[in-house]
Amino acid sequence: MYLLYFLPALGWGLMPVIASLTKAKPINQLIGTTMVALLCGIVVLFCLKPQLTVSLCIVTFLSGCLWAIGQYLQFHSFQLMPVSEAMPISNGTQLIGTTLVAVFFFREWQGIQAFIIGGTGILLVIFGIVCTSFSKEQEQQKLTADFKQGLLFLLFSSSALVLYVTLPQFFSISGTAVIFPQSVGMFMSSLLLAWAEKSKVDPVAIMKNWTTGLAWSVANLSLFLIIPLIGVAKSFTFSQLAVLVSIFGGLCFLRVQKTKKELRQIILGAFLITAGILLVGLIKQ
Repeated sequence: MYLLYFLPALGWGLMPVIASLTKAKPINQLIGTTMVALLCGIVVLFCLKPQLTVSLCIVTFLSGCLWAIGQYLQFHSFQLMPVSEAMPISNGTQLIGTTLVAVFFFREWQGIQAFIIGGTGILLVIFGIVCTSFSKEQEQQKLTADFKQGLLFLLFSSSALVLYVTLPQFFSISGTAVIFPQSVGMFMSSLLLAWAEKSKVDPVAIMKNWTTGLAWSVANLSLFLIIPLIGVAKSFTFSQLAVLVSIFGGLCFLRVQKTKKELRQIILGAFLITAGILLVGLIKQ
């Protein structure tokens, strides 16, 4: 059971690493991912036979559309700023947004003690994410036009991804019933975006990203399975371990070079993130 809690982090952490290895353009990464997500959604539909209603399909379809928009903007931000800087910003802003929604709309934290422990945990996670993104070049970096545009893309991306996770919860929708209609929304949105970028669509690059889609599908399915068990705030906070998987996966598979100082910052960040996640995990609904 506890292994299930960390599957979202594993899947989403490996996803950008796998996508980077394909060296594909954002639109091809998106289509490849959503194709596999749709296939997994169809398998879930026929094998598990979840009960679907019109309202459920509409809400989760919109959730899938929001994901496609958010992921598309995130992929584009990688073209404007280094992934090592974009991912911590993306994860940090998503964590803040999702936690605020969970706390103030779903009342998942009860009492002053929960707010103190949870708030401290969230701060540790954010500080840890900042530490893991440290680089010497970043110390002297100026806010260029590309960086500002990439940051803006990330903020809109995070807003869409927060809504993608929390929208089904507003209607008390969770579990396997979410997967199929959500994947349809993702795939249809990716086709619409592909139509706008027809010249960049590459079938070979799309097929290379089927593995990216598999990693995402594992993470997505496990996230919606654990949300009813431990709540939105805890489940999404656990998923932020994806930052660690992405960083160390990048070091191992993408041959990202780091100085000794940068490695020390990464280890410190990993410790802070783990400590923060454990603190949030202590809170009982």
